[in-house]
Amino acid sequence: MIAAMEGRPLDTVPIAPYFWGAEYAWKLMGIPIWKLILGPHSNGVEMQLAIMRRHDCDWVLPLHSGSGWLEGKEVIREEPEKIHFRETRTGREFIFHLEGHWLAEAGDCGVRISNEGANTDPPSNRAEADEWLKRSFPRLGGGGGDITSNRETRNLFPDRFYCRCMHPPFASLAYTLGFEPTLLLLNDNPSLCAHLAERLMTDVPRSCDQAAADGCDGGLMVDSFASADIMSPDSYANWVAPLHKTVADELRRAGLKSIMYNTGNMLPLLGTVRGLGYDAISVEERIKGVEMDIAEVRKAIGPDACLFANFDAYLLLDGNRERIKDEVKRQLDGGMVERSRFIMGVGSPICDGTDPDTIDCWIAETRRASEP
Repeated sequence: MIAAMEGRPLDTVPIAPYFWGAEYAWKLMGIPIWKLILGPHSNGVEMQLAIMRRHDCDWVLPLHSGSGWLEGKEVIREEPEKIHFRETRTGREFIFHLEGHWLAEAGDCGVRISNEGANTDPPSNRAEADEWLKRSFPRLGGGGGDITSNRETRNLFPDRFYCRCMHPPFASLAYTLGFEPTLLLLNDNPSLCAHLAERLMTDVPRSCDQAAADGCDGGLMVDSFASADIMSPDSYANWVAPLHKTVADELRRAGLKSIMYNTGNMLPLLGTVRGLGYDAISVEERIKGVEMDIAEVRKAIGPDACLFANFDAYLLLDGNRERIKDEVKRQLDGGMVERSRFIMGVGSPICDGTDPDTIDCWIAETRRASEP
């Protein structure tokens, strides 16, 4: 993968699909998905081991670990759509809904969401913004935040590209301030919106340094709300792109490769993205009816950046081997530059119901089709 990002000739195209969260991986582990989601933190490493034992991929991207919530709980009833638990110490009962994977105390009609930072209205000036930051993140900028260290993953997979997820500037603000208030702020007072997002990035340098110390090869920045179906190209170029560039710059400073994966319609923004300094760029296959053809994406970002394929995850779910073979060729023809700067991936994460045999077939066909 490093050779692909640096433009060196490839023997075969590297393969780096998105196995996102607990979806799909639970079946490889041989446990129900709720045990993976709610179980011990060590489930994250066990999940990566299960994926790599089954599929010969070229990267390791830890995206999920168990929450540890199951400790001190017992299962009292299992239903097709719900799992009922009791807290052994207090007797409180909870329900985990398998559709949507949300947890609520028995009797609650909805999901309990803890988001003390969310406001009904966005701040109207810098004083209000700083007050919200001080109230919601009292240790912000003080260096007291915990940056999780995990050398174990590097030791388990010494010959794979080890990648960590990095801070997404715009999505982080939207998740903490609230999605609608953040969009209103970007429209009405974009400089204040950028100020808040930048303030929330104070741990980015330390995160990059920790990833390097843990033996990572690169960092993946996924800003899932920074796309043309949510903001205008001008808003992106003037206010959000500089924040994205900061993440790429910090990864480079720490000696790591930088990958940008933004969901949503990225086509109108790629002219800006190509100048941000990322080593590799990844986009979805389609969003809200907009088809992002891999050849069009390659044309937009130019020949110098490495491009991840946006192979159709639903085609893998469908499992039609002839269509998979044809799509592998189309991706290679549209995305590669002189047998380099291309990595086979999926536009959207592997679907939960995908047959593992289909993934193996896709990997084997990619390796066969990309041989000299």
